[in-house]
Amino acid sequence: MVLADTAFSSADFIHSVRSLKYHAVTGLLSSRRLTDGRLLRRLHKRGQQVHLQGFNCPVWVSWFYLKRHDGKREKRFVLSTRPMKASTINW
Repeated sequence: MVLADTAFSSADFIHSVRSLKYHAVTGLLSSRRLTDGRLLRRLHKRGQQVHLQGFNCPVWVSWFYLKRHDGKREKRFVLSTRPMKASTINW
């Protein structure tokens, strides 16, 4: 299992990890699009399987709210190339 920051959530990185027979859990930008054109931030169910544009394999997506230094909460997205519960992906 490869754990990576959002900077490593490109389709090329995920495909490379999968070609080495590993799975990945990475952060993900909320502006990514699904193959049907919807934005990732429009999802309503954590842990669901989705197909992202540019990816040749399905991924499972979850999110959590990160408390920033100014007290506001920020929604952060996480993807997994292996089917897992949303709580496990977040952990």
